[in-house]
Amino acid sequence: MSWGYRIFILYTGFVAGMLFLVYKCVKEDVDLVATDYYEKELKFQDQIDRMNNNENSGFRLQISFNAETNSIDIEYPANEPGKIKGEIVMFRPDNSKLDFKIPVQPMNGKQVISAATMAKGYWRIQTTWEHGDTPLYQEERIYVQ
Repeated sequence: MSWGYRIFILYTGFVAGMLFLVYKCVKEDVDLVATDYYEKELKFQDQIDRMNNNENSGFRLQISFNAETNSIDIEYPANEPGKIKGEIVMFRPDNSKLDFKIPVQPMNGKQVISAATMAKGYWRIQTTWEHGDTPLYQEERIYVQ
């Protein structure tokens, strides 16, 4: 076999490899963290204020995964019905289709969220809540098994 054929085979293999990589990259699903991240960026100072309120007020949530009951347990610092309201966002960084929201509904200072339907793996729990008139925000990372 002459050098011309070898160069042709090498070049053809390189082009085929590059086309295959382009095909794989086009098929890759790219999720943004949020579809409305520009609006969220403009409101980020509110988020920082909520986080500072959370650190300074002592109203820190205790969030943990309970493997025995396959649930996420959230303990609220104050047991005052009607004074606590807000929203919990269950955020999955690698797949935005699994994200969901639930309202803050403490019963006797505790809220239990079933993890039976949640995909196993890494989750961020983003809690935006209010205790009376104090706006608060807390984010915790858990691993659902």
